[in-house]
Formats: sequence, C-alpha cells, structure tokens
Amino acid sequence: MSKKEQKDMLILGPNPFNEKINHSGGQLTAITLLVNYLEQKNISYDIVDIFRSSFPPPPLSDKLKVSFIKYREVKRILNKKSYKGALIFGTHGLGYWEKLILSLLINSHKIKTLFFVRSGHFYSAIERKNYKAPIKRYLMNRLDYIGYQGGKWEELYNKIGIDKSRLVKILNWIDISDYKRSFTNKKVSFLYVGWMVKEKGVEELFEVIANHRDLDEYEFTFVGGGTLLDELKEKKEKQNLNNITFTGWLDSKDVAEYYHNTDALILPSHTEGFPNVILEALNYRLPIIATNVGGIPESVIDGYNGYILEPKDKNKLYSSIKSIGSSKELKEKFSKNSEEILIRNHTIENNCKTLFDLFDIKIKKD
Repeated sequence: MSKKEQKDMLILGPNPFNEKINHSGGQLTAITLLVNYLEQKNISYDIVDIFRSSFPPPPLSDKLKVSFIKYREVKRILNKKSYKGALIFGTHGLGYWEKLILSLLINSHKIKTLFFVRSGHFYSAIERKNYKAPIKRYLMNRLDYIGYQGGKWEELYNKIGIDKSRLVKILNWIDISDYKRSFTNKKVSFLYVGWMVKEKGVEELFEVIANHRDLDEYEFTFVGGGTLLDELKEKKEKQNLNNITFTGWLDSKDVAEYYHNTDALILPSHTEGFPNVILEALNYRLPIIATNVGGIPESVIDGYNGYILEPKDKNKLYSSIKSIGSSKELKEKFSKNSEEILIRNHTIENNCKTLFDLFDIKIKKD
C-alpha cells in the first residue's frame, strides 16, 4: 500500500474558488479569509466544496444525490491523503445530517474533527423541540470537537447534552480595517442590512418606527430583499413614512457607503448563528442594537457598545433607538467599545491559533 500524502487541514464548506457561488454568505466569507491566512502561513490544506444553492430549493432527491456524491468524494480523498485536522462547517436540516455523517467518516480515519454548526436555523429548530435531540447528542458526542460561536450557543449545547470537554469557542473572524468613526451633527440615521423576512424582525422594527412619530427626526435605511419588501414598501407609502428608505439588495461597495454614513446598526432578528452584519458593524466601529440570540451577545454587550433586547421586544427597541439617537457622547462611547470588542474577539490570528492548537498544526517559518 502506498504511503498517504500528508497535509495540515481538510476544510468542508463552500469553496471561495467556486465561480457558481454568486452571493457571499457567512461561511463563504469565513473560509475565504481562512484560506488566505493559511496560504500566508504556508499551511497546507484541501477544500471539499459542499456549497449547494438553495434559491430555489432543489428537490429532496437532488439533495440526497449530491450528498451521496460528496460522501464518495471525501472517502476517495481519505484513501489517498491524511490530515492533522478537519474543519467541517455544518448547517441545518438535511445539510446538518450530511456534514455530521461526513464528520464521523473523517473521524473514523483518526483525523481530529471540528464540527462547526453556524446556522441560526439549527439553533431555533433545537429550541422549538425543547432541546430533545437524543440522536444528535449521541452522534455529536462521538466527534472530537464541536465548534461554537460564543453567546448563547454554549448554553444550547449544554442543554442538548453535549460533553463540555468537546466544546471549543471559535468566534467569527474578519479582516480588521484601520477605520476611524466620527459622528457629525447631521440627521441621525439607523441601518438594517439583511433579508426582509419575518425571522429577521423587520416587521417589529417597521412597527416601532411607524407607531412612534417622534422617530420622524431620524432616518432609517433597510438594505436587502425578501418576501416582506413589497409589503413594507406599500405600508410606508400609505402611512407617509418619509424617514424610511428601502434599497433592495446592493453590491458590497454601496453597502459599505451606508455603513460609513450611518450612526448605528439595528438587527432585531428572532434567531441567528452569528451574522456577518454584526462583524461588519463592529469593523465600522458602530453602536449596535441587536437581539439576545445565537452568538450575538458575545460581541454586543448591553450598555457597553449598544443594546441587547429579547426578540419582539418593541418597547426596548424603541427606547434603544431614542437613547442612541439623542446622545452624541453615547454614540462615541459605544463606537470606541465596538472597536475594543472587534480587536479582542474577531482577529483571524487569535481564532486560528485556537484551531491550530487543536490540530497540532505548527506555523511554518518563511
């Protein structure tokens, strides 16, 4: 039998070199930055592309066919190569089971595995089932490590019954910019970026703006598209809410302009893993109003760099907007603290060090 080729890391997730991926999700962003970092540090890796378009959702038969193909692909790779560790990005639904089975396959080859579920849909599905997940608990406890993004994720895994010794906190990373935030005396503006769907809490945000006409002194911009966009546009016109702007989806350069020109980000989601928009807002040193879900409370601290509220809490959403909107000094304090949290929590160097230590990967000297 020929000797297997030795490499440092196997990554299962969307491949940044896949030209068919036409939107930048959280996993793709994380892997893109990770791959760049691995190449800078001369760390060898392979990627198995497990991207599957869900717009529109493919038939179940097609999903199962793709899952089988990926299983065979990983099996072929493991017969030829060995790795110090494998990072597997999990999702929800069938994608969760697909990645979990692949993780168990890799683990059976004596390769350390880190199974990293980042989907808010997985989080909310477990909550709806009252943490009754015996099969998930059994299979996940057979893996070496379970990655989580801080915040309420550890609490969720503890309630499921995941062995604490397997839990590894690795926060989202970002290419930190050298950005200086300044607040002027112009009209205060608030920004929402994301899908225009019920689960993102945009209906509650719209209702707060519509029902408190003292908020007319502020501007609110909604960047993104989705099933609620046309309905909310119609309501805006009927209620003559001239302080609301809907832009639809924009390219990254245009979104960056909105981050630059706004005073605070609002993300009133009902469920999240750890959304990229929080990272982006931190990178622009913004105050943030967000909900106490997923990994968000790890990096948005109530009264420190913004406000944390429970999902659908319209009273605190309103008071948080008023508090930030009425005080330049508070905005400046929150902005400074967002920068501190960004550097403390979200450098790729610190989070990759955790990953490399798990896999006994040594950074090679140039």
